[in-house]
Amino acid sequence: MIRRQGVPPASDIVVSASIAMIASYMIWISASGNAGVEWGARSSFGIVLAIVAGLSLALTNVLVKLLFDRGFSGRQVLAHRFYGTIILLLGLVDYSSIVPEISQHWFAIAAVGVSTMIVPLLLIQQGIRYVEPFTVNMVLSTAPIITFLFQYFDSRIVPSSHTFLGNILITAVAVSNIYLQYRRSA
Repeated sequence: MIRRQGVPPASDIVVSASIAMIASYMIWISASGNAGVEWGARSSFGIVLAIVAGLSLALTNVLVKLLFDRGFSGRQVLAHRFYGTIILLLGLVDYSSIVPEISQHWFAIAAVGVSTMIVPLLLIQQGIRYVEPFTVNMVLSTAPIITFLFQYFDSRIVPSSHTFLGNILITAVAVSNIYLQYRRSA
């Protein structure tokens, strides 16, 4: 609707509805205490933030595509992409510990920032330039399986077979859709 390209293909609607149903299953897993962490007071807030983050990511991909459609370069887009994030994080940061943390762990923070933010965002932006935002969102839908694997590095989390199933389902739907889009365009 934002890019005014008409009604999306039926396959995109089916895929979106499938992912929404699987996401609802994942929320139920969390609420029922089967997600690998104990349900607590902050869990509902976390689910709301996850939904907001997902919707924001989808909207960001569409808006970035609009900027590319209007002739912006990847550098121009990246230079202006994080104003809202910076303002939000300034409101959430613990000012009493931020300076000591940065001074003690500056190299790790820089390495994680470059490897998990800057390089992937440059790659994502180049992808958005050449494919539709929906395709980019489908590729990004494979991220839950990577997040699941990170659970093995956090002793507070007991990996859950329910979460694994949800991640596999989302990834399968996303990869299937990418394959079908590739077959249609070939």
